Amino acid sequence: MHFDAASPKASGGKSDPVNIEVQRIVYALNYRIKEYEQKIAEVQKRIPLVTGDREVEVLHRLLDGYSMRAIGKHMRLSNTTILRVRNSIVVQMLNSH
Repeated sequence: MHFDAASPKASGGKSDPVNIEVQRIVYALNYRIKEYEQKIAEVQKRIPLVTGDREVEVLHRLLDGYSMRAIGKHMRLSNTTILRVRNSIVVQMLNSH
């Protein structure tokens, strides 16, 4: 018995279900990436509107990917204080436009 002839083969074409699923995922991810890029660009435009040493430091750490808890630990501030500073950042960014 020859197994190659009986084995299914992925064609990689439009009817290949794996290829179709990969294309769907890639499309969805590219869409999400574009959304993130637009949001990041908007935040970057508003960075100069943020005043206050604490606000600026917290903003840059958030943009670097630090968690609120890590920022609080680094700055020796409570989670509540970091949350208030973050809210102040948002208000400054939104009220200036």
